[in-house]
Amino acid sequence: MQALAARAVDAARAAGASYADARLTILRQQRFDATRITTDSETFGVGVRVLVNGFWGFQSSAVRTPDEMVRLARGAVGQAKASSRGTTREIRWDPIPVVKNESWIMPVKYDPFDIPVGERADFAGDVSSYMNGLMDANPMATYVSMQFRREYKVFASSEGSSWTQTTYGTKGDFSLGYRDQYSQGLFNGWASANTATWAGKGWEYLSESGIIDQIPAMHDEAEQRRHTVPVEVNRYDMVFSAQAMASVLDPTIGAATELDRALGYEANASGTSYIRDPLAMLGTFQVGTPLLNVVAERSTPGAVGTAKWDDESVTPESFQIVKDGTLIDVQTTREQAGWIAAYYDKAGLPIRSHGCANAESGSRMSMQMPPNLQLLPGKSDTTTFDSLVAETKNGVAVISVDYAQVDHQQNGCMCRSQLRKITNGKLGPFITYAAVYFRAPQFWKNLLALGGPSSAQWYGFQTFKGDPQQTTFHSVRAVPAKIKDLSLVDLGRGGW
Repeated sequence: MQALAARAVDAARAAGASYADARLTILRQQRFDATRITTDSETFGVGVRVLVNGFWGFQSSAVRTPDEMVRLARGAVGQAKASSRGTTREIRWDPIPVVKNESWIMPVKYDPFDIPVGERADFAGDVSSYMNGLMDANPMATYVSMQFRREYKVFASSEGSSWTQTTYGTKGDFSLGYRDQYSQGLFNGWASANTATWAGKGWEYLSESGIIDQIPAMHDEAEQRRHTVPVEVNRYDMVFSAQAMASVLDPTIGAATELDRALGYEANASGTSYIRDPLAMLGTFQVGTPLLNVVAERSTPGAVGTAKWDDESVTPESFQIVKDGTLIDVQTTREQAGWIAAYYDKAGLPIRSHGCANAESGSRMSMQMPPNLQLLPGKSDTTTFDSLVAETKNGVAVISVDYAQVDHQQNGCMCRSQLRKITNGKLGPFITYAAVYFRAPQFWKNLLALGGPSSAQWYGFQTFKGDPQQTTFHSVRAVPAKIKDLSLVDLGRGGW
């Protein structure tokens, strides 16, 4: 595969490309539902990307032969030349270190695909049986699903870089609930093991997670969720769990600070951003209170967005997006870093990519995709979800966010959530058919308190972006938080 990648790059240069890179990937995916495999696939993809007179060309295929590499390279150059007729487009493209014949494998304890299918099926069966054993005569439903992915990637470029990289993703859904509570797309009596969202880990992520030990507590929680109170539409101070904060952070700051989205290049696909003028807003725009600090990176072990190199051979760096409530940076690729060169020059910062180029497979063109995100915790380790609830006289606790629906600008957000009343510092009953509604700047400017370092937790997310749509994965680390004056709306009544 390395020889094929090199052949594609050489052919592109010979055809007239000023720059070329090639990515070849083998993606293995498997899914278990309860005790049986429902998806088992291995797909190959190759893509050749070229630059001619400042214009891109790209061709892809699922055929891996030397002749196919030449065909793709020439086709990509022809496409770029057709786009560049009549003008020359300048790209500020700062050099990057050459990575020569290196290899990196995401550190996992057990490659899931090295574990016998029967052993993994037995594990899923044990979890399912234990859940069903707690059902008794109650009208309960259980759901068990496990997903595994491994991507082997080969990269070569005309700048001399060549490397191989293997990454993993593992996910488990273990849930139970009451069928009689299903209405309007919600299980009010539904409880899940949130420890198994997407992670950059192997089989150990599920086998050593203690899922079975969590099931009795899940059963008790599902029972509590059956006994609900009606929505009292109003504005409340709300205490968010770490999971709920991660679900809000991901679209309202993560997606909103993707530079291509902010400049409108995603307008006809997954939307734009309320950060609509990055050059004017960088360094001045108040995203939230001074408590708000957000960092992006792709280096944390166990996070599903972690990688040694991005899809342009950049070694990703940790960078701060929001500092003390102010927007100070955005997510970039190599080309995109030059788009905001004026800001970097003014701030005395280097003009370089943050390593956010990624693609679903070798057969898709790389684009800016979200890295791992971290909501930095507060300073006091005594501040936890429970302590924030205890200091709230009359409010709402957001136990989890099942679905965060955002508008076209990642601004207006409606969270379908599992909510509980807070009365005199204590958690009360669950609230039926309720959702939290807010606009992103209002939410972050109403931030009152953040949980301490020990309350931080990681959660994995899928991103859907581009046209044709691509799917990639990243992790978000968040802490519990208290937000003042948010709207509680009634899903049953509508009008929100």
